[in-house]
Amino acid sequence: MLTFEKQSLSDTTKLAQNLAAFLSIGDLLLLYGDLGSGKTAFTRSLVQALGADKNVIVNSPTFTILQQYKGHGLVFPIYHFDAYRLENIGAADQGFEDYINGDGLTIIEWPQFMADILPGEYLKIEFVYDKDKRDITISASGDHYRKLLEKL
Repeated sequence: MLTFEKQSLSDTTKLAQNLAAFLSIGDLLLLYGDLGSGKTAFTRSLVQALGADKNVIVNSPTFTILQQYKGHGLVFPIYHFDAYRLENIGAADQGFEDYINGDGLTIIEWPQFMADILPGEYLKIEFVYDKDKRDITISASGDHYRKLLEKL
């Protein structure tokens, strides 16, 4: 487990850029944190670090649940979920399983609402926000993600 304390937005961007260097197709990132804690800002920085051109707009897909980023300079597709609206219904039978560990990188905000379909291996990133600074804790589940965390 790694903890980065009192991260500014600039620090969060740098962390996303560093992580991007080690990500590959099939990776799964689970982002935990309250509203406004930095999950989407982190995702935006990560997508940009993975090569997205300036035409790619990264916003939290709160209402659509899934935003797909393909092409536009990206080496592989990125599937960005915001599962907040699944709180009362879960993710089973929604067809989302096809995106997880598939042909791209999967990033899930509010993954606790998709727990019914998540595999046992992933990189967990927790955001705690307080007064313009955030603490970010990254932990790994599974050998692949433990090795990734060691590189970071």
